[in-house]
Amino acid sequence: MEDKKDILKTITRYAQAGDWARAIKEYDKLIALDPSDIGLRNSYGEALAKLGEHRKAFENFTKVLEDYASKGMTQKIMMMYKKIARLDPKKFDLEGKALHDRITKVVNAVTLFDAGEIDRAIPALKEADKYDKYNPEILIRLGEACEKRDLIGEAVEAYVRAMRVLVDKGRKDESIAVAYRIQKLDRENVEAMAMAADDLIAKGQKEKAQGIFKDLLITLAEKDRIADGQRIAKQAMDLNIEYGKQFYAFFLFKDNKIDEARRLLEDGGSELSTEEKVLLGKIYFKACDYEKAKSVLLTLDTEVVDQNPEILEVIGDSLLKLRDYRSAGDYYIKGLKVLKEAGHLDEAIIMANKVMNVDTERVELHEMMAQIYTRKNMKARVIDEYTKLAVLYDRNGRRDDAAQVRSALNKLKMI
Repeated sequence: MEDKKDILKTITRYAQAGDWARAIKEYDKLIALDPSDIGLRNSYGEALAKLGEHRKAFENFTKVLEDYASKGMTQKIMMMYKKIARLDPKKFDLEGKALHDRITKVVNAVTLFDAGEIDRAIPALKEADKYDKYNPEILIRLGEACEKRDLIGEAVEAYVRAMRVLVDKGRKDESIAVAYRIQKLDRENVEAMAMAADDLIAKGQKEKAQGIFKDLLITLAEKDRIADGQRIAKQAMDLNIEYGKQFYAFFLFKDNKIDEARRLLEDGGSELSTEEKVLLGKIYFKACDYEKAKSVLLTLDTEVVDQNPEILEVIGDSLLKLRDYRSAGDYYIKGLKVLKEAGHLDEAIIMANKVMNVDTERVELHEMMAQIYTRKNMKARVIDEYTKLAVLYDRNGRRDDAAQVRSALNKLKMI
C-alpha cells in the first residue's frame, strides 16, 4: 500500500499543475485510509469544487460542518458556510438545496454587515437568525448593527441571546465580553450584571461580586421574575456566592418545585441560615408536613420569631392544621400585635380574622381591633368592638374597664 505521505506529495504535485481529476483520485485513496480525517475532507471538498463536482463537494463540506458544529467552532463554521455558499446547488437533492439556501442567506447577511451596509444587513441578519438561531456570530453582528442605528432594545436582545449561546458553548471569556457590551446599553440587565459579577470573581473581587448578586436576586424576587431568578441564583450558587443556595431554593419554591427546593435545603451539608430555615418551614407547610414546618421554625431564636409576623403566621397556620387551636391563636395574636405596632393595619385585620377563627373571646384581640378601627376612622366597627369588650370585661370581672368602655361607647353613639 502507498504511504499516506507519498499520496499527499502526489496530490500536491497534481494540484500545482491544475490536474484536479488526478488529484481527486489520490484523495479517494486517502479517504479510504482515514475517512474520519476532517481536515482531509475539507481539502477533498475544495478539490471537488474546482473540478465542478459540486454535489460531492457539498457532501464532504457538510461532514466538516457537522464536526465543527459538534465542537462549537463557530468561526470555522462561518468559514465553511462561505465555501458551501459558493457551490452550485442545481444537482443537490431537495434537502441539500434547502440547506444551501439557508447557508447562503447567512453568508449574504454577514457579507453585507462586514461591508458596512448596515441598513441592508439588519433585515438580512434577522432573516439569517431564523435559519441559524444558535450562531453567536450572527447575533453579535445583529447587535452591533442595531446599536449603530440606535435600535437599543433590539441590540440588547441580540446581545443577550448571543451571551446565552456562548455560555452554553462554554465560551466564557467571549460571553463576558458581550455582557459588558450589554451593560453599556442597559445597566440594569440582570444577566449581564451576573456575568460581570462572575468576571469580578475571576479577578479576585469576590466581595464586590457578592454584593452585585445579592442586589440582583432581591430585585428579581421583588419583581417576581421567577425564571430569571432561578438562572441567576443557580449561577451564584455554583460560584459559591453567599445567598446563592437560599435564593435558588426560593425561586424553585415560587415555581412550585417543592421537592427540589426541599432537597436543596435539607441536603445542604451545613447549618441553615435563619432565612433558609424560614423558607424550609414554608416549604414543609406547602407540602402539608405541618409538624416539620412548626418544628423547623421553632428552632429559630425566640426574638427573631416574635418580631416577624410572617414566621408567626406560618407557625400559627401549622398549629391550626395540627388542631392545636389555642396555640395557633397565641401565635396569631403575636403577629397581629407586631403588624399593628408597625402600622400595617390592613394586614393586621387579616391576621385578626385568623384569631377569630380559633378564639372569638380573647380580650386582647378586641382591644387591638378597637385601636385599629379607631385609627382607620371606621366608627361602626369601633362601636362593634367596644360592645364586645364591655361583655368580655364583665365576664372576666373587670368592672371598671367595662364601665369605661361603655362610657366611650355612649359618646361614640351620640356623635
